[in-house]
Amino acid sequence: CFCLAASLGRALARALARGSRLNRRFCNGAGILVLLASAVLFILKWGSLSAALQPAEQRIVFVGDSITDGHTYPQLVRQALADAGRRTPVCINAGIAGDTAKGMRKRLERDVLVHRPTLVTLSAGINDVLHKVDPADYEDDVAAIAERLKAEKVPLLLLTTSVLGRKHAEADKRLDDFNAALERVAKKYGCRVADVNRRLRQARTKGADVLEVDQVHPNWDGQRLLARAVLDALDHKDVPLPRDLKLDVLPGVLRNWHVQAVRGGKPPWLDDKAVKAIDPLKLDESWKPYHLPETKPVPAWWFDHERQRGFALSLNKIIGPAPRYRGLATLDMPKGRKVYFNTGAQLETVWLNGKRLFKSEGWTGWHAGKERVPAHLQAGRNLIVIETGGQFFLSVTDDNKW
Repeated sequence: CFCLAASLGRALARALARGSRLNRRFCNGAGILVLLASAVLFILKWGSLSAALQPAEQRIVFVGDSITDGHTYPQLVRQALADAGRRTPVCINAGIAGDTAKGMRKRLERDVLVHRPTLVTLSAGINDVLHKVDPADYEDDVAAIAERLKAEKVPLLLLTTSVLGRKHAEADKRLDDFNAALERVAKKYGCRVADVNRRLRQARTKGADVLEVDQVHPNWDGQRLLARAVLDALDHKDVPLPRDLKLDVLPGVLRNWHVQAVRGGKPPWLDDKAVKAIDPLKLDESWKPYHLPETKPVPAWWFDHERQRGFALSLNKIIGPAPRYRGLATLDMPKGRKVYFNTGAQLETVWLNGKRLFKSEGWTGWHAGKERVPAHLQAGRNLIVIETGGQFFLSVTDDNKW
């Protein structure tokens, strides 16, 4: 817009310059006025030049361990920005419970860069210190992540570690070495830092309880402090934190199921023949109706959040205890279209219209969308069959950016 305004101003100046010296003076002033007027209109429309030059869609990928995998502080960050009328980013979870900085480094391509992020946040260190990883090795892994993202021109926000409780007092003391490593990496690669550790320690010094009973994971108040640190580091210090999350069933969740408990010492896995033999119109009494979201609240606050978002959590109570479950759902489509199947929790396999679409190849976390599998729904009825542990998540969406 500024370039266009300048061009218009210069064109007007040249047209009028053919006249008198007075006209030439006038034309220079006219060009400047056109430029300034265009600039004012531009700023009024877009707020600021820097804001307008940002990508049309902001995509934050949150990389971490179980503290991130639970998805509480990313939700708080997103809701805080939305409530404040700020640009609301797409927040993609790339946390895996139990992961270390080394593991995050290995899966950077698969779980992070594939989403074309405009910002990456990294929260690592608690599992490293508990597994007695050498702080120098930890620093090498974090530095490698920072270097790769810098090469990809993706900004990185480093989160200092959370804290550990009395059961892990010695490990909690060793966190200083890991946070010092983070500071060195931040200085070398020009990364911003969200000082989570300082906030949690300050709160704990004042008598606040910031950890769950396991004395490892931040509780609700601890997660709010994580979100506060992230917002502050991203220049949103004036944005208030929500007191509660606004929770609803995630888009595309398959709500109506028939579920069968698969009992026995080692129940067999389904194959193509067995799946094709399942007829939704001829299910026996072992297939019980099951609906999402579950209506009965769950005592633990975090699990209850997941219940409201559409996770299946109580198959052992609603269907009956079993080592594995099979589920069947149908999806009617007026016409065929490309979609994504988004997995979560203990989902093991997904079959679509008699063909296996997904099989878990190992632990990839809990969060909704830990795998986002492209598929094609046919016109008419689509038959979806799953195998899962006692808890699962499955949604079908038009894209993988949510």
